[in-house]
Amino acid sequence: MERKERILVFFTGGTIASGMLDSVTGPSKKSSQSIYNYIKHFFQDKNVELICHEPWGMPGKDSSNLDPGNWQQITSLIVQELEKGLDGVLILYGTDTMAYFSAWLSLCFPDIDISIILTGSQLTLDYKPEDVTINIPGAAQVVYYRFPGIWIYCNWKLFPGKRAHKAHALHPDAFTVSNGTPVYFNMDWATNNRKSITLPSSYTVSPELKKMLTLPVEQVREICNKICWLMCTPGMEPLIDKNKKIICIYGFGAGNAPVTVLNYIRKSFGKEVKKPCIIACSQAEGDIKKPDYYQEVGIAWLAQNGFQVWNQMDYPVEFIHALSCYALLNDNNNPGTILSKYLQGPF
Repeated sequence: MERKERILVFFTGGTIASGMLDSVTGPSKKSSQSIYNYIKHFFQDKNVELICHEPWGMPGKDSSNLDPGNWQQITSLIVQELEKGLDGVLILYGTDTMAYFSAWLSLCFPDIDISIILTGSQLTLDYKPEDVTINIPGAAQVVYYRFPGIWIYCNWKLFPGKRAHKAHALHPDAFTVSNGTPVYFNMDWATNNRKSITLPSSYTVSPELKKMLTLPVEQVREICNKICWLMCTPGMEPLIDKNKKIICIYGFGAGNAPVTVLNYIRKSFGKEVKKPCIIACSQAEGDIKKPDYYQEVGIAWLAQNGFQVWNQMDYPVEFIHALSCYALLNDNNNPGTILSKYLQGPF
């Protein structure tokens, strides 16, 4: 007798678990139950054992309120099920911060050989037209047919977890790929290529991830609070708490910032023995950045003042933030060791 596949499903909340309340949307147990039934119906004739988790109950939380502590909780549950053998993971999540979480998962589970698929919706199930009944069966189909890796499924397309960026506020085509292209998905794309079912996939969790999962949730939040994002706008005056350990400067062009901002960093932290790590980012998402290209305004010129500076490269800001969290949780005193594995630097 063919064994049942084990597929893990998370119901975390978001628009996909919401409904129309007069003229606004909000969490809805009715909608949550509908999508729960929808997923059960999809898998009912497929010899699948569904392992369902509602980490924060039904209808869950808006993803705007989910933080690295919540990421760690879901990651821990995935690891527990991986140890038992797992064939796929489907995560229903709010689109607002989905790209941050998918980037985090791509760092936690590199080269994984099962599907870990995140999906959600821009419109609620009771709104017409809606995108719930497009995204749920599409994402479930990808999990069932085992397209390996971490992906966001949205509007018939797959977006690589570490390169996804939310580009539209309400349009169903919510995501773009930062410096890449999505995989265009057809519902029948894998029906003739499905692998035979053998033993559940095993996955060796990295020592770094094992270490992070031992941290209490509140400690995870406290550590990740040492990250600061400084968005440059013309004429801005910066203000940064002295206890930050990673400062991501969200500048312009090739990775440039106003001299007033760079001088503020020099003045605030220049005499510190342990200076914060600097990640030179840009509001110009395309291309690999060159934060040492322009004299004076290039963020990498802070290296002349004893700062270690890393280059955003061509990753989206969502990945940079997830990487910063991952780096601090691995080594709170020397996050640069992890940053250097993914980014150019230190300068």
